[in-house]
Amino acid sequence: MRTRSGLILLLKAVFTAGLLCVALLALSPAASMAGSRVSKMRPEAVLKTPENHDLSPYTGYTREHWLEICEKLIAGVLPYFDPETGLPELKGVPGETGHFQLQREFIGGKKEAFERSLMLVASYTAATGRDRVPGYKGSITAPYLKGIIRGTDPNDPVYWGEREIYEAFGTNIALAVLLSPKFFWEPLTEPQKKNLLEFFRVLAHTIAYDCNHWYFHLMAVPVLDANGVESNREYLSMIFDRLLSWYRGDGWFIDGGNYTFDYYNLWGFQLYNNALCYFDKKWNDLYGERVKETTARFLETFPYLFGQDGGPIPWGRSLAYRFASLSAIGWAVLNGTNTLPAGQARRIASGCLKYFWENGCLSENGLLEPGFHGPNSLVAESYIDRGAPYWAAQGMICLAIPEDNPFWREVEKPMPADGAGGRLALPGAEMVLRVSPVDGEAKAYIMGEPVGHVGQWQRGIKYFQHSYSSFLGWCAPGDRGPDLGAGRTGVSHDGKSWFYRTNPRPIKVDPFHCTSTYDFFLKTPERELEDFGQVITHTLIGENGEVHIFWHNSARPLYLWLGGYGISVPHGEQAARYTHDTDLLSIHVDRYHSAIRMLQAPAGELKVEQLEPREGWSHAHLFGGKGAFPYWVSGSAVPPNSVVVAYVAGTRDRVPAVPQIGLQRGPGLLRVTLEGVTYQIEIPY
Repeated sequence: MRTRSGLILLLKAVFTAGLLCVALLALSPAASMAGSRVSKMRPEAVLKTPENHDLSPYTGYTREHWLEICEKLIAGVLPYFDPETGLPELKGVPGETGHFQLQREFIGGKKEAFERSLMLVASYTAATGRDRVPGYKGSITAPYLKGIIRGTDPNDPVYWGEREIYEAFGTNIALAVLLSPKFFWEPLTEPQKKNLLEFFRVLAHTIAYDCNHWYFHLMAVPVLDANGVESNREYLSMIFDRLLSWYRGDGWFIDGGNYTFDYYNLWGFQLYNNALCYFDKKWNDLYGERVKETTARFLETFPYLFGQDGGPIPWGRSLAYRFASLSAIGWAVLNGTNTLPAGQARRIASGCLKYFWENGCLSENGLLEPGFHGPNSLVAESYIDRGAPYWAAQGMICLAIPEDNPFWREVEKPMPADGAGGRLALPGAEMVLRVSPVDGEAKAYIMGEPVGHVGQWQRGIKYFQHSYSSFLGWCAPGDRGPDLGAGRTGVSHDGKSWFYRTNPRPIKVDPFHCTSTYDFFLKTPERELEDFGQVITHTLIGENGEVHIFWHNSARPLYLWLGGYGISVPHGEQAARYTHDTDLLSIHVDRYHSAIRMLQAPAGELKVEQLEPREGWSHAHLFGGKGAFPYWVSGSAVPPNSVVVAYVAGTRDRVPAVPQIGLQRGPGLLRVTLEGVTYQIEIPY
């Protein structure tokens, strides 16, 4: 329980006058996007369209900016198309290899680049009716039509071949036909249409991986039905119903056999639920009300996923898809299920697009390389190839919203990060979202994550940290690299081999006070004795940082670990370390700060881990550069039920203010006072 001593807003008094000035400056619309302007744009990415701060006071972006960005992306990818096969062969940025050095060039990768980038052209032609863009000579649809015509013709030498089990290639081709029939259906001859329909028919009858991939097969049904071809509708209707049954509340779906909560909720479930109902009346009649309800609940969440600079909270896999998350709002507007004010919806969408555009998503080769800001292959998983980042093109569906729609015409309205901040507890998604009213940072506090990707995709780094920040990102050594304890608790039998927070389960999901637990299993190499137990963590969420109260319940003493926020260190710089006293460690580099203060703990040591990029990778942080994070480790094995209390904070462009925190312990009870609020926590005797 918690008791209040005065208004929560008074907690800002912990900041110095200088920090308050910084905070007040950050609240103005003119400064709201300043954090993303870090001169990472290449000269060819500079936009000619002037910003309009009357219509868009927070971003300056208008529909014309979206069109110009789409044009540049189209003009960037089309030169890589083979004039014979109609398939692209993308070239990587020199020196940025990562796991790509281990990959062979399969035709499947070229096909993925083909159909994912196709969504740029489908959205653009649907929005404008034009078949030309500046920077590219010739038709922008012709290369794709050539690929479709030749690839679906069994008598053509470059025929795509028989579909393999689980293959989902073709969903964006179906979307292109539905979105822009003038350019992707009407130009085909009758034999060519017949070949394409057979391609879709096989897609609709092919089994999928048991996750969001089912949607790829459902998307063929509206095209097949419209042309009188058997579409497997009865079976796929049961699949659609099953996909909707993965709903867990608060607008969030679990990703089937992947068991994850992540951005696939946006660029998978929200996208396709609305797109299928938009294009298919039968499915809309069956499932439209359920989709309307789950979309409305999700859109209560949506504004809390973005920081004031437009950057989304980065957690989970496939972050190389960047602004694909905007497909959730684009399709909601098209399908008539959007419940956000139109001006706020555009402020969020334009802010996110601008964030990635100004942080270097257009690479020196004119392509969307795997990365988050610029090219950065450590962000990618082993299934990500050079064409995979073009799933970002799904976010450009906003262009298909008619020009006279309020989405484009209403003045931008603020989102939580523009001043008011806010908190949302999402028990269904097993997390808390918090947007700071101090500087507009957005964070996700992960209380539960039943992710099923065992041994893959750096799942500990991307899913199991206690919290994720839109301003800070996270450290990583690259796919299949060593696990990291940044942002996590951990246990060890010897202080050398660590088991960090994995598959946490929620006990309490509250905007201010959360509780979670996770199981650990330890086996010492020199003996057969096995050890297991749980780590229980209470997290008190402040306006700047968090208090973690945790302990383990193994029968044996164990070493304990607590990692702080990982920050980016520009290449050529070293992390600065300064200690205020024996219980506080803070590091700062460039714009970023990360600190840990031990409030109650057994003997131990505060240290800094500095990460150099692994061989083959150019970076060790999501935002680029090297990585660094502070951590605390106990000096010896700690008995079970020994309570550790620590304050963890990370900030950008300001030094974290460590507030006064009060501790009072009684039998079976710990009282913690944070920012004027007292929390009572039951602890083991």
